[in-house]
Amino acid sequence: MKKILHLTVFLALIAALAGGALAFANNMTNELAAEKENLKIIYPDVSDDAFEVVEKDVSETIEKIFSVEGKGYIFKMNVAGYDGGTSFLVALNEDGTVYDYVAISNGDTKGLGSKVTEQPFRDSLKGKDATTDEILDDVITGATLSSKPILEGIQEAAKYQADKLQ
Repeated sequence: MKKILHLTVFLALIAALAGGALAFANNMTNELAAEKENLKIIYPDVSDDAFEVVEKDVSETIEKIFSVEGKGYIFKMNVAGYDGGTSFLVALNEDGTVYDYVAISNGDTKGLGSKVTEQPFRDSLKGKDATTDEILDDVITGATLSSKPILEGIQEAAKYQADKLQ
């Protein structure tokens, strides 16, 4: 009887560990798929294999840096804002100008703060020189606490790219 109880507990433990490992692997796979989906918004013409993580946890704001075969770098950023902050991707050209920007999530106030997720803000950044203060001209009036950290984050990414990646 005691042996059956030991085997039952052992099998239950093994089943719990295996279930946890499978859940973790599933979560990581879904996270990676969502990440690649966002990266493909910037470069829809490249294959999924063209994106490679080159660095992680670079700073408080730079979460990941992706190398894109034949294109350059995409920075996954997370900055504080007025309320919840913003997670976004920014692709930079070799000269430090913004190729594209995509907001992933924004926890700031609907209306003003959430303008950083909208197309006019995205379009205003394209082609701007992120290595200078020119990029700071795009602060959204009334949403300074939401937009300024994004612009400063983009400047940080450009500086990192110029200093460390080229």
